[in-house]
Amino acid sequence: MGNFEKTENNDNLDKKNKVKKVRIIKSGYGNEELLKNFYDYLQEREIQEVFGVEKADLIISLGGDGTMLVAAKEAITTNIPVLAINMGSLGYLAEVKPQDAVKMLQDYENGNYKLEERAFLEVKYEDNTFYALNELVITKGGHEAHLIQVEVYSNDVFVNKYRADGIIVATPTGSTAYSLSAGGSIVHPGLNALSITPLAPQSLTARPIIVDGSEVLSFKATSRDDSVHLNIDGNQWFQIQPNDLVSARLSKKKIKIVKPTNSDYYSILRQKLKWGDSVL
Repeated sequence: MGNFEKTENNDNLDKKNKVKKVRIIKSGYGNEELLKNFYDYLQEREIQEVFGVEKADLIISLGGDGTMLVAAKEAITTNIPVLAINMGSLGYLAEVKPQDAVKMLQDYENGNYKLEERAFLEVKYEDNTFYALNELVITKGGHEAHLIQVEVYSNDVFVNKYRADGIIVATPTGSTAYSLSAGGSIVHPGLNALSITPLAPQSLTARPIIVDGSEVLSFKATSRDDSVHLNIDGNQWFQIQPNDLVSARLSKKKIKIVKPTNSDYYSILRQKLKWGDSVL
């Protein structure tokens, strides 16, 4: 196994937390019966549900990874951790099962947990700043739209020009989402990096690339029919014009996700995404 010294961050294991108020965010599609014990526990402990995240001690996400994106938008305005309970089908980010929800909350209260930090993508467009946990996508307007041309710069240095259906710029968290399905690489969430993945590029040599997350990426996109869209985390859309400048970098803002002490990134990849499974 080698003689390297193994280092671990156990800072959170001794930190107990008093939870009196929670902000619950749910998708509306999960089976609420699976959470009966959890809701009973909240009632028994007199833990109050609040609707202003700034009043909460903990944010609880009840749903799948899509619900986590909603929770992330609220968590970014505070320093409050998110406990994600998987009520969906995949649950890559939301790995806690409904039957383990009470125990996970108890573990958080007793200091028996760890926090996993995931960085946001900071996107600037038209003097506005947006944050994405997964990715930004610059894409053509529809199925019948022409291919678009996207010029990519890093710290004002020309990187490449893509003629494609679009490009995906993903955080390490987003590297296992849309970017992965488009042929992008898996990027460990501990890395300060961004991945650029072309969508159905015209050139066979246009390959994904991983860049330093500290660099400022900027993009100029054009098309023959002026139909170019900017998509941020799948829930914010803008039609961008040829002279519009979009830029992005990995933000210092991070979401803190409450995880079991035995949570293992590579195990999650194998279990949830079937990474490494035989195709035969």
